[in-house]
Amino acid sequence: MTQQRFVGAFIFPDVWAHLAEFKALIAWLRECGINAILTESETYDAAAIDAVHELGLRFYAGVACFSDHATNFARLEARPELWPILESGERRPKMEWYVGISPTDLAHRQAILSLISSVGSAYEIDGLFLDFVRWPLHWEIELRPGRRRPPDSSFDKVTLARFADATGIVPPPRLDTVAARAAWIREHHRQEWIDFKCGVVTAFVGEAKAALKASRAGAELGIFMVPDVDGRTEPLTGQRLEALAPLADRVSPMLYHNILLRRPTWVGRRIAEVVRVAGGKTLPVVQADSNRDPSLAADWGPPMSVADWQATLAEIEASADSLGFVVFPGTSLLDDGRRDALRAMLGQ
Repeated sequence: MTQQRFVGAFIFPDVWAHLAEFKALIAWLRECGINAILTESETYDAAAIDAVHELGLRFYAGVACFSDHATNFARLEARPELWPILESGERRPKMEWYVGISPTDLAHRQAILSLISSVGSAYEIDGLFLDFVRWPLHWEIELRPGRRRPPDSSFDKVTLARFADATGIVPPPRLDTVAARAAWIREHHRQEWIDFKCGVVTAFVGEAKAALKASRAGAELGIFMVPDVDGRTEPLTGQRLEALAPLADRVSPMLYHNILLRRPTWVGRRIAEVVRVAGGKTLPVVQADSNRDPSLAADWGPPMSVADWQATLAEIEASADSLGFVVFPGTSLLDDGRRDALRAMLGQ
């Protein structure tokens, strides 16, 4: 790989809360071969962005589109109608840190578009990534091998009304429960339902692109994509790669193989699938480490060895057509073994 290849590090907002410590981290990451910083928040620190640019790295903001975890579910509490409704008719339960938000609510969509515009206008960002731009699914857990099919959503009143408006399909009046209506749609009009879900996500991404480019014309638009798992991803998330790739500057499958309980070879196969559609826009996000105690935080899978990280890097290196890659989380490179593995892969 050449130094011109995009080599990013995803860091969480708390990392740049203390400017002096953040500057030291950025200097360390640059020495590791990182040339771009990615993060996600609703607010940013101009001084932190300046610090990234002063060291010659690019800065990419991020927005959680249809998830409320960063505010501890304040939006869902204030507006319960945003809560996803499962095919059973029940609310989607909280799973670890995640619930999700129904993507059909127009007020919420507009609020996210306004946030994108304000971030683009206020900060010297090089780009912005759309995260959680999908229908509700805690895919890292729900798509693990051996688990039952994740429940479909959202069958709330607003979504079913929009589905009827878009397709002309209305469940029979005799079906007087959400579960009955959802079962009828999935049995008799499953493809129309999937197409509708994909259309909702694709339309929003188009609107988000327009909002970003209007506020900062030179900023790149990225999309964090759920990788395909056994053909389940598109029907559940509404992320149709063929429709989304033309809208984005960077298409980033989240290849968290260790969380998903897969081997590093899985990473290479998924990269190849995305490259066939997105070509040079492909920018995979790869897992470099895992939590050691899931009871204290999210379950990131079993302990992940340095050898596993080296094998993951080998899969990336074999994918010569990809645009580059992003290390998740970037702070994992504070470990000497992981840092050295990356530097060796980059030829440093």
